[in-house]
Amino acid sequence: MNVHIASYNTFPTAAGLASSAAGYAALVTALSELFGAKETYPGEMSTIARQGSGSACRSLYGGFVAWRMGGKQDDGSDSIAQQVAPESHWPEIRALIMVVSDAKKGTSSTAGMSTSVATSSLLDYRAKELVSKRMSIIEKAWMERDFQTFGRLTMIDSNQFHAVCLDTFPPIFYMNDVSKNIIQIVHVYNEWAGEIRAAYTFDAGPNAVLYTLEIYTVELGALMLKYFPAYCEKYICNNQFKCKVDAFTLEPSLVEAAERTSIKPCVGDVKKIYFTKSGPGPKTLGPEHAVIDSKTGLNKYKA
Repeated sequence: MNVHIASYNTFPTAAGLASSAAGYAALVTALSELFGAKETYPGEMSTIARQGSGSACRSLYGGFVAWRMGGKQDDGSDSIAQQVAPESHWPEIRALIMVVSDAKKGTSSTAGMSTSVATSSLLDYRAKELVSKRMSIIEKAWMERDFQTFGRLTMIDSNQFHAVCLDTFPPIFYMNDVSKNIIQIVHVYNEWAGEIRAAYTFDAGPNAVLYTLEIYTVELGALMLKYFPAYCEKYICNNQFKCKVDAFTLEPSLVEAAERTSIKPCVGDVKKIYFTKSGPGPKTLGPEHAVIDSKTGLNKYKA
């Protein structure tokens, strides 16, 4: 069978925002439905998806998903993704995704990981001593809706991932000064609140994903907007959320605490802010959403 595949992202591509995970999860799902493929064991499709992009295995399911390391099977068939909880389990979780750069990164995730495996002693220690313990802790935190534990460990693990990048030879620099400023503001916010209300994580790129709870989203959004100002009408990709953020007044004591960082607001440091929440896995859409003309077989998508 000849297959014509049309694929596009609404997120920046190759910028550390899991575009490859989304793409390969969509590809595997579409092809399995087209050919009527059925799993011979739970999670088999995720083992296929991760061959294109490791993170893609997790994108085959909704909610909170774990990638099990496996290692007992020679063919890698036990290295699968499993849904820990559906998106409905913790409906208050929200995310602000701050696009610091939508440019293609200098070191790809695959190349960077290969170099780290070959040269970083910290990565070896992390894999053997820490990952399994942290997985257990964060899964428990998610099931118990414990944002304090979830947020703290999320930030610690993100920091260590980038420490591994620095421990790689030659070192890999995914984050930039704007990324570090976002980290500072998040810590100021949490210290001011006396609890963890926001948690950052950075993948293989400079872009920040900030987790928070629904009740703090507008406050966090307003704080980020103060230090990373908008420069266009569609800067925040959710108009309802944008209106709430624009109308929110920050507590003077929070502003005073943030100003002690000496971070100067600069238009353009952040290119775009997405506001989102935990969602489902891949979905089959109707013909009205198709990017290929069913009569001609040609692309009809326009950016």
